[in-house]
Amino acid sequence: MKRLISVMIVGCVALMVSGLASADSQDNYTAAVAKAKKEKKLVMVDVYATWCLPCKELEKETFGNKDVEARLSNQVITVKLDLEKILNNAELAKQFAKDTIPYVVFLDSDGKKLSEFVGFLPPDDFLKELDKAIQKVTKK
Repeated sequence: MKRLISVMIVGCVALMVSGLASADSQDNYTAAVAKAKKEKKLVMVDVYATWCLPCKELEKETFGNKDVEARLSNQVITVKLDLEKILNNAELAKQFAKDTIPYVVFLDSDGKKLSEFVGFLPPDDFLKELDKAIQKVTKK
């Protein structure tokens, strides 16, 4: 009985913590655009789902690549949006909900779309996509 109660308490605490940790997607997106504007950087929106295998592959192989990490940390403000959560937000859903994920969008600091791709990209191809977005900003 004590074991059952302990398991239930741990489960309830885990649910409360996960609820607190999952901040509102709109706030995350708005904060990322504001930070990008302040720091004169691009915004990268990564739309994913916890059950999406290509999303996990992109996270591990591409975003985990040291060259990609370095470029992103120097040039981009990143925001991850869980597809299942943004479907409850009409504005974000209209802008970022796609039938296929992962869906990655590069935006300028005003929130204007510069470049996008769907699906997994290896690190070298991802960096080419990032370069395309940067070139569009520098042409302005």
